[in-house]
Parts: sequence; structure tokens; C-alpha cells
Amino acid sequence: MNEIYSAIYDRLTSQLAESVYDHVPQDLNENNYPFVRVDSLEINNNDVDDKTGFSATIQIVGFSRYRGVKEVSNIADSVYNSLNRFNFPDTSNYGISGIEETIRKIIVQSDGLTRNSVQRYELNFEPLPI
Repeated sequence: MNEIYSAIYDRLTSQLAESVYDHVPQDLNENNYPFVRVDSLEINNNDVDDKTGFSATIQIVGFSRYRGVKEVSNIADSVYNSLNRFNFPDTSNYGISGIEETIRKIIVQSDGLTRNSVQRYELNFEPLPI
């Protein structure tokens, strides 16, 4: 499953102007905003009669310190344009047959400074024949 995660992470790092992290450093400097964090995959069995398949959900979170929602909304749009219905090439072990955004929301954190875009994407994939 790491290949699926890596394909998503690589796609975002190649398409976005913002830094992309899978673990945000605790000592992140104010100058490093805005940025994007890719959370882990949640995998579900999605077998059909004659094939093993999976569905997965992945959450992508944008971070901004801009006082309005313009910047974080632009980040969310960039993530959407990079991932939604993108035709991922097969990895060495899996074929990704689809990825679509299912949820998007903008949140202002309790510090009053940080804004987040929270997006969830649903993926369908299956192991490739050996």
C-alpha cells in the first residue's frame, strides 16, 4: 500500500507550489507557511466476485496563516486539480482505477491565525496480476 501513498505524495510534490509533508516538523518556521500535509491511507476491502480490490480514503490538509480564506482555498483548489480524477499510472504492484474528492471544508484553528483546508479523497485500486 505504500506504493499508493507514494504515488499520491509524489503527484502533490510535483504539482504544488507549497511544501508537502507527511510529518510536519515541530520546529516549523513561520516562513514555511503555507504548506500541505498528506495523512495516512485508510484501506477497506472492495473485492468483487473474481478480483481482489480495495478502496482507500486519504486526507490532505492545507495550512495557511493568511488572515482570510483566499490562500487556503487556493491551496485546496490546487490539491483538487492535482488529484481529482487524475489517471495514475500503475505502480509495480497496483492499478489505481479512480480517485475523487468526497469532502472539502475550511477550518479556522483555535489560535485564530491558522486556516486549514481539509479534503478527503476516495481511491479504488487492485493488485496487478503477477
